[in-house]
Amino acid sequence: MTDSEQKLLVALVLMVNQYLDEHGDEVDSRSESAGEHAIEALADYGLMEGVDTRFGRWTEAGKQFRREEAGIRERVQVDYPNQIKLVGKLKPEE
Repeated sequence: MTDSEQKLLVALVLMVNQYLDEHGDEVDSRSESAGEHAIEALADYGLMEGVDTRFGRWTEAGKQFRREEAGIRERVQVDYPNQIKLVGKLKPEE
């Protein structure tokens, strides 16, 4: 990867971090073409993998690039006292 490519990828990673929704390792493009193209471009460099037409997932190389090159820290899930968690309900066995 050239210095120019790295500079552009850092900018793209920062834009994805700021404007797209993340759920764990998965990124939601919100079905916006710019988000879909961003996921596709990052996948071309091995930083993401496409899950389907809407979602992408950070690869290990992508997570490392985010930390080391773009300076993005891993998000830590915080559990608050008395928080409400929504969970799916299993179908009762018949």
